[in-house]
Amino acid sequence: MNQERLSAREAFRKLRYGMFVHWGVYSLLGRGEWVMFQEKIPVGEYEKLPPQFNPVKFNAGEWLDVIESAGMRYLTITSKHHDGFCMYDSDLTDYKITNTPFRRDPIEELASECQKRGIALMFYYSPLDWRHPDYRGDWAAYSAYWKGQVEELIRKYNPIGIWLDGCWEPEAVRHDIHAMDELWKLSEFYAQLRAKNPGLIICNNHHLEPLPEEDIQTFEQDLPGQNKIGFNYTMPVEGALGETCLTINNNWGYHHRDFKHKPVEEIIRALSFCAHADANLLLNVGPRSDGTIQPEHTGRLMAVGGWLARNGDAIYGTRGKVFGETPWGGATRSESAIYLHVWNAPVDGWLSVDMPGAEIQEVTLLATGDSLAYDRRESRLHVKLPSTLPDPANSVVKIALK
Repeated sequence: MNQERLSAREAFRKLRYGMFVHWGVYSLLGRGEWVMFQEKIPVGEYEKLPPQFNPVKFNAGEWLDVIESAGMRYLTITSKHHDGFCMYDSDLTDYKITNTPFRRDPIEELASECQKRGIALMFYYSPLDWRHPDYRGDWAAYSAYWKGQVEELIRKYNPIGIWLDGCWEPEAVRHDIHAMDELWKLSEFYAQLRAKNPGLIICNNHHLEPLPEEDIQTFEQDLPGQNKIGFNYTMPVEGALGETCLTINNNWGYHHRDFKHKPVEEIIRALSFCAHADANLLLNVGPRSDGTIQPEHTGRLMAVGGWLARNGDAIYGTRGKVFGETPWGGATRSESAIYLHVWNAPVDGWLSVDMPGAEIQEVTLLATGDSLAYDRRESRLHVKLPSTLPDPANSVVKIALK
């Protein structure tokens, strides 16, 4: 693995928390991003949406204000979803946002704003395409098309990486990574991309074991190493970057009848568990057709950002997999400290961890700086928690090391 790729992977790991955005013409219907497929909308009918798409309230600066206030360090946004509509000014198709009444290129505006603010940018891109005539016809022509668009995105907007989704079709390759690689020529394409961009981060949400040239193993709608949803490859692959992609409610794209928004506490614990598992959290919003993010989502993002303002040292730039078993929560570490994430406080108020040989400088609550009593018994460290913890969602104990 070249040094550029190693450095890029380490930089991505340190980010820990990002915003996922699913936005497209499907937001006009307000029934999620799979509406074309699920409701069997014919191509001709679906093509009536772009002439109606005019997100006049979209403001890249306002989106970045939300990202920064939420404590997020990177943005991954849909450049093209399975419906084939491009949310950027592609030179390879007329089916794009700059041919709508909106005319503007929101991806270009977001890329510019991200660069100004030091927010890393990645692009979701779907090789699967329900509309393109060559997708189920001329496979060679379609392969050239989708790979040309990925190269175009990298050339035009200079993202840190590409997040692919859809190579699990057709059914014949869905459960066989080698067959998938052979059909889609993924490894070959990755090598071509890296010849020009050695530090490019690559993710492919195919739900199988990552190929050697893929950097991220993503867990869709599940915490790292889990498969409650039923299609994730559950064994974390040694050396791969872990990432959970999670919706705030139940849908990726805007759905006007989806009110099942996750509580703030659940999101904080998901973020903390991801860091504990040495993985990132990519938390999704689905903007409305006018270009705004719904307040139910921004409110939750701001609340998580408030928690991070007090406890971010235990998330950003840390490594996980510190202890084997932590029934009270999780743990992360930096070069100078170990952080105990407590969301299931022991009844007796004592935390116990195995820390043989560690020289401890002090033990405090990270959010308040209050000192905590502790006791060393052979290789075990015992920390006494206060009767009232500062953050019911997750109170962090900082063990500063000498």
